[in-house]
Amino acid sequence: MESGLRMEFVPVGACRFYRNARGFLGLELDGRDYRRVSLRRALPFTAPERYICVADMEDKEIAVIESIEAFDESQQALLREELGIRYFYPVVTAVKSVKEKMGSYYLQISVGAHEMNIAVKDISKNIRQMEANRLIVTDVDGNRYLIPDVYAISKKNLRMLEPYLY
Repeated sequence: MESGLRMEFVPVGACRFYRNARGFLGLELDGRDYRRVSLRRALPFTAPERYICVADMEDKEIAVIESIEAFDESQQALLREELGIRYFYPVVTAVKSVKEKMGSYYLQISVGAHEMNIAVKDISKNIRQMEANRLIVTDVDGNRYLIPDVYAISKKNLRMLEPYLY
């Protein structure tokens, strides 16, 4: 019985990633030129350089990169650069306040030396505990913020976040 789920790995020797004239990532594979592709990590925190989905502009999966390390250095650099753009997470160093208003939560946070305010809807889905101590906060615009170690921030900051950790 065939499940219908099929994973096709990118044949490393038969493909080439490149930057197109507009600066987007492209892919030449099996005689086809995909002028713009996107990359998505299947396991972004536990295996960030393995099992990378390559999709076309219609979001149709083309193939999966089994491991970035299988490529030569220049291709690795290009893939890491693209993933770095997509998975950029400002690191939150402090949570100054959490306030609820009409179903949205407003967090005043510090990112390095900068203070900023972000809005979060559906806090149970958008403040995610990724591991015992790591949190990802996604704001209403889809921006993601990383708290690498929730227990390393001040106890006062932690008390403000604890009601929202599941």
